[in-house]
Amino acid sequence: MDSKTMNLLHKIESKYGSIVNCPEDDPDYLAIRKIYPSTGHGARVVMAKDQIYRLAHEGYSISEIVNLVSGNDGDIYNFIKQQRIGIKTVFKFRIVAPTGEIYYVRSLRHFIKVMFHYRPSVSCLTFLKARRYRVKAGIYRWKFIGNGSYYLPPYLDKPVKREGIDYYVYEEDC
Repeated sequence: MDSKTMNLLHKIESKYGSIVNCPEDDPDYLAIRKIYPSTGHGARVVMAKDQIYRLAHEGYSISEIVNLVSGNDGDIYNFIKQQRIGIKTVFKFRIVAPTGEIYYVRSLRHFIKVMFHYRPSVSCLTFLKARRYRVKAGIYRWKFIGNGSYYLPPYLDKPVKREGIDYYVYEEDC
């Protein structure tokens, strides 16, 4: 990179903090683009935006989305960050209560703390099984959680009942 480009880059970073935050119509950014034209990776991200939104809506993590969408990994990650696409928790456990309610949780310890207000002295699995809860480990994404089931992301202090595809509570909503 030559000194002219470096100077333009420093000007952009002093104005916006990062080139990522720079609008595409900024004169300094346009001058850099004349020197270094776009490789087209960003266009692939724009073409894949529907797929990115769909995967995020279905409950895939950022790393899974980056692996599933073709394109430059950094561009995809930046697109998710810039568009503030909500990412849902990928749950690790499906718990069936003795009364029949189904819970999806990331952590058994968090579930016990919320539901029983207790920290068990034995393993969490032993504690739950002793109370006739059935626990199954796996990967449970939002799209597989049925309506009427409960989910408990790590940032909530009580389970929430799913009542539709758009009924997810994000951390920002708390």
